[in-house]
Amino acid sequence: MAAFDTVIGIVGSPAFPEIEWSDEQLASLKELGCTTLQLSIAWASKPAGEVLNLEDLDERQRGLWRHRIAQARKFGLGTIAHFGIPRWLNQTPVKPACILDPEVRDRYTRLLTDFAASFPEVDDILVYTFDQQAWICSDYGPCPRCSGIPLHERLPGFLDHLQEVYVGANPRATLWWKPWELSKGQTEMIARRVDAEHFGLILNPSTSNECYPFNDRAFGSDLGVRTLTRIAAERGIPVIGEIDHTLYKGLYQISDYFPRLVYEQLQEWKRIPGVVGIKKYFGLPPSQLSVNAAMLGACLRSPAASLEQLLEQVAAPYGSQAAPALLAAWEHVAAGVESFPWDITYLIGPMGLAKDRDGSHGWEQITIPNAHWDTPIWESNRRANFMLTHEHKAHPWLFEDAGLRLGAAADCYDQAAAAYAEAIGRAAALAEELQAQRDELQATARALRGTSLHFLETLAAHNARMVQHDAEQWRKVVGRLERLLERDVANQGGAQEVAQVLAAFRRDPHGWLASHLSARSHELICTIDWRAWTPST
Repeated sequence: MAAFDTVIGIVGSPAFPEIEWSDEQLASLKELGCTTLQLSIAWASKPAGEVLNLEDLDERQRGLWRHRIAQARKFGLGTIAHFGIPRWLNQTPVKPACILDPEVRDRYTRLLTDFAASFPEVDDILVYTFDQQAWICSDYGPCPRCSGIPLHERLPGFLDHLQEVYVGANPRATLWWKPWELSKGQTEMIARRVDAEHFGLILNPSTSNECYPFNDRAFGSDLGVRTLTRIAAERGIPVIGEIDHTLYKGLYQISDYFPRLVYEQLQEWKRIPGVVGIKKYFGLPPSQLSVNAAMLGACLRSPAASLEQLLEQVAAPYGSQAAPALLAAWEHVAAGVESFPWDITYLIGPMGLAKDRDGSHGWEQITIPNAHWDTPIWESNRRANFMLTHEHKAHPWLFEDAGLRLGAAADCYDQAAAAYAEAIGRAAALAEELQAQRDELQATARALRGTSLHFLETLAAHNARMVQHDAEQWRKVVGRLERLLERDVANQGGAQEVAQVLAAFRRDPHGWLASHLSARSHELICTIDWRAWTPST
């Protein structure tokens, strides 16, 4: 299977933005297999003051970009600029810069023309038109130009205009477009209508979903990706697939030691006709240890090699005696990632992956935070990807499902840690590094199990209240709750606080149920619904 023509890397990441474009970093990215570098991290929070929109290119950033372009050229790497266009006019509430407004078009004509003249060495440009700080008027909103005009009828002309301006100044360039926040139907219509000559698509798994590469609808079974890439192939539009080979390393408590899943991501993108390259979604400082990055580099260097051959390459630095145990450990980690309930909510941190989770938890009933934004995809396709978006209540079985799957994921991480212990005892080299990996996995297992137990204890406590009138049922349910609390004590290393909770339960289960994990009688939280605030025109 042939290698990708293009591999776009990012120096640093939103979690680690203070990374110099040094010779060492760029040499590492080239060795990894990157052919092109994105010139900024391009993340909504603008970590380290990084450029997000064209308007952010002040004199300081221009100086940084000149250095970065020179470094890329020094190492024979291409460059791509990533901008949100058009930048919103107002954030709270969001007020878009209208793409049908002649003044907005004139402004981006000037900005793109100036950018092309200032940075003629930049190869391509990547734009997104809806997300972070770029926003588009709704056809159901108050804009006098856009009201009643479907978005897919307005946006192709704007993309064509950006392409005409930029390619007119840089004839060798491609304008790549990322259809963030647009529905699959809108994106398909735009792909059919846009000028295809110097145009390319950059897609996530699940089309424009966040880059959770391990959900049930990714890649081969993803009809959205298959449909869009088919349309693109029919029109001669190249496609680049995004990957997150570390799952937001640094933001969440999940360890990037699941190389099989990296291999499978790349294989799925390779199998799709018309996909010419891949792009790192979140980035990763090359100086940081990552088994997944090692697999990514191995895949790119040996695209025809089997998974088994590549795993042997990744495990080789630790010694042949340790390799079998390591391969078993990494497979347990991959199984744990696959067991995690990615499809329940977009907000994975409170589901046990937040960096501050240590297995402990409070004694209020468990909740699942939902999330959605007023964008086309959130009001359509992402409601199919995530079970909880707008909902304020959910059936107990959904909570049970979350608790069981989090527990299964924790089991996999515990098995991985046990395999690591065996590998450490056999390692001919890098034993300290393996110990650090094992420590991360154990911390993740503790965090996930703590959240799992909080889910299951909440449900068991309610079950106990339901059957207090039936002595036999009460005995069964209280026994189950006690066993869950015992596991909680063990998971938290016998911590005094949770041990006291268990002791209180054993002394007086009825009294305990009156003050622990009880259902809320009322809610005290109210947030502003900004959608009710229509900006003035």
